[in-house]
Amino acid sequence: MKYKVLSADDELWSRENIRRMLSWEDYSIDFLEPACDGEEVLERIPKENPDIVITDINMPFLGGLELLDKIHTLYPDIITLAVSGYDDFQKVKGVFMAGGIDYLLKPVGREQLVDSLSKALKTLEEREIQKAEKEDNILRENYVSSFLEDDEFSSLLNGKLFRPGKESHVPSTKVFSEISTILVKFHDVEVLKQSYDKDVLRMSYDMKKRLRELIDAEKSIVFNYTDKVNEFIIELNATPARLKFIADRILETFPLKSQGPVTVVIHDQASSLDDIGAVYREMIAELVMRPFGRQHSIIACSAGARKQKVNDRFTDRVEAQIKSCLSAHDIKQAGNIIKESTGLNRCDSAGWSLLEVTQFTTRAINTIADCDRAGDSRSYEEVQDALNYGLRTLNKEIIQENIDLALEIASGSEASEDISINSQVESVREYISEHYAEHLSLSDLAEQFFVEASYLSRKFSARFGETITAYITRCRMDKAKELMKDPHNKLEVISFTVGYDDYNYFSRVFRRFEGTSPSEYRKNCMGIEE
Repeated sequence: MKYKVLSADDELWSRENIRRMLSWEDYSIDFLEPACDGEEVLERIPKENPDIVITDINMPFLGGLELLDKIHTLYPDIITLAVSGYDDFQKVKGVFMAGGIDYLLKPVGREQLVDSLSKALKTLEEREIQKAEKEDNILRENYVSSFLEDDEFSSLLNGKLFRPGKESHVPSTKVFSEISTILVKFHDVEVLKQSYDKDVLRMSYDMKKRLRELIDAEKSIVFNYTDKVNEFIIELNATPARLKFIADRILETFPLKSQGPVTVVIHDQASSLDDIGAVYREMIAELVMRPFGRQHSIIACSAGARKQKVNDRFTDRVEAQIKSCLSAHDIKQAGNIIKESTGLNRCDSAGWSLLEVTQFTTRAINTIADCDRAGDSRSYEEVQDALNYGLRTLNKEIIQENIDLALEIASGSEASEDISINSQVESVREYISEHYAEHLSLSDLAEQFFVEASYLSRKFSARFGETITAYITRCRMDKAKELMKDPHNKLEVISFTVGYDDYNYFSRVFRRFEGTSPSEYRKNCMGIEE
């Protein structure tokens, strides 16, 4: 940061002496044109905003002590230094009484000036730090308050009752007796994480602020669903045309190239805030019918609307063909049937819905795993985990890569034994230990460490007695338990911090690993009430 210095002296030689004494740029200081007297200083302060004023004590019209006193009263943030040709105790005392931080005797020496400026700069820097800390504390308080409000609204969606004995942050529902609802879902959670450095409180607060600015409605509610941090709910009173206009503005504000795909679901039937849980479930049922693919989508959810037909893309005939190919060890043909004959490789351009792709890929993986009776089912769990990520992010390439990986595992092909594989799996394990909160998949790790994926999966399991996915999960759970020790860390925030955008899924995984829910674990082991 660059600070500004304004010097004042009625004698030209003194003004020029101060100007030329230092290379001000070397100190990151902008040395303003010196003033001739105190009145000029007061005139220029509002326009030029100096951080430091160096003034002579003996000046006509407005003396130095009077100037210091006025600056201290009117502009208390300005640091002041006094210069005089007389070593007068009363004047020295007056300088400090008027708020000055130092007193310099003429002729001012370079060392003396540098020492005084160092004091002034240190004071300014300390103030900046204190100001930043104060602003940060205020922001964090706002973030927490905003999250508590989200938590209360979210209880209407997930069926949890408001917690007794705790202050409610939800406005009276009477104010919002007739409202429409907009659901905004950001499918690429990794983008949100990177944009806000995994700070879920800051992310939630800022995203809600941006959405409110787009709505431009006085009576509205915007909240982040704490169980699914990539979903935002908007409640407002608006016509269907106005709702569509807002949806268009949202998609324009969050472009596909930088944000990834966004789905906006509009529920234009007026309802009360108390009915929001049922409305939300209707909207989610419509959301899964959105076209699959990396594009934005707006979906209208109206009462009595005809439900879209879900095509059974994975027919009994397709299943029988795949099984026949796998029995004959014709992996290539099995892949052709799954991806090409059925049209999975064109699912984004052929009009498949998200639900259809989800159902198809689930049945395909189950069929492949059922045919691989000698295989390790845990390897297919890793594939399914990666597939789920591809489904959440609407990424066809990820889905196809993991269909290929499942077929590769089923083929039983063994990469040539390599004496370096042990060190490679050690490196993979170390990498996971440092990056467990990021999206990690078996195929990504295999590509990064130049190892064939199914081979890496088998060697990792043999070396450490657990799959790569299990190790990632264990790292996340261990970190979650560590974060739970701090009573100020909300469980939903912990979930996001360790790598989960869906709190309900995090809770299920935690229960599977620990035999108890996150809230029960914290209460029983830490004595902390959630």
